[in-house]
Amino acid sequence: MRNRLDFKQLESFVALADTGNYTRAAEVLNRTQPNISMQISRLEDKLDKTLVVRGPRQAELTEDGKILLTYARRILDLSAEAQQTLSMPELTGIVRVGIPEWFATDALQAMLCRFKLSHPRVKMAMHVGDSATLRAMLTDGQLDLALAIRDPDADPPPRIWREPLYWVTTNHYVPDHLDPVSLVLFVPPCPYRQVAADALAAIGRAWEEVFTSTSVAAVRVALNSGLGVSVLPAGAVCEGQRVLGPDDGFPDLPPTELSLYTAGAAVSLTVKSLSEFLAEHVGQAILKNTGVPSATARRRRAG
Repeated sequence: MRNRLDFKQLESFVALADTGNYTRAAEVLNRTQPNISMQISRLEDKLDKTLVVRGPRQAELTEDGKILLTYARRILDLSAEAQQTLSMPELTGIVRVGIPEWFATDALQAMLCRFKLSHPRVKMAMHVGDSATLRAMLTDGQLDLALAIRDPDADPPPRIWREPLYWVTTNHYVPDHLDPVSLVLFVPPCPYRQVAADALAAIGRAWEEVFTSTSVAAVRVALNSGLGVSVLPAGAVCEGQRVLGPDDGFPDLPPTELSLYTAGAAVSLTVKSLSEFLAEHVGQAILKNTGVPSATARRRRAG
């Protein structure tokens, strides 16, 4: 069929719709930005429709693009479910999974539930915590596999996904351009602390730590109460919060790197199968997990 939809083109389109940015879509799919642009152009040519309009900061979907997005998600989800159900062997046993608190969202949990539904004899035990704790639990044999922020001092694991980091505050908080910056931070050894300190030092801004917690939920409450500014991955940004950028006196930040770790090479077939399943689908969960609103999120402070 001449107009049969291409899966790679649909993946690129959904990634662009979820991130609003060609470069971020390319990072999540482990492709190049020109490849994403080419796939979108080919999809538009095939459908003879304009699906995306490039804005000054974000790529915005047209009305036709919004219609296609609903179908594209269903097509990709059904394809993944069919492939998973038919290609994997019958699995049994308990698999202990660790995930970071900021990533324990509906998108990832729905993905894990899909795996469980396809393998009813598998029991899944999930532990939510900070990445340093998850890596330590893996080393101590308390977990079978974990999604965690990459340890920059260790050898990189075979699979890495990148997610944007943002300066975040509440909609009604007015960050003062005068020093010091009031920061809401996670306890050490959270890597976002050093990212924040290095970024502010690079532009000569002082800062003070006004609130510290081990909990993403507690940090959100502190931000929404107007205590200050924090550094969060895109997926941890929620309604009522806004992203700060150079116009607000806050420099752009490097992306965070999420990795998939397993407890050594000699793992069970169940753990190996779940690891392969996550390696294939975590990128899509990151896209759905992205909580940053469209271009309106990065705006000047309210006057």
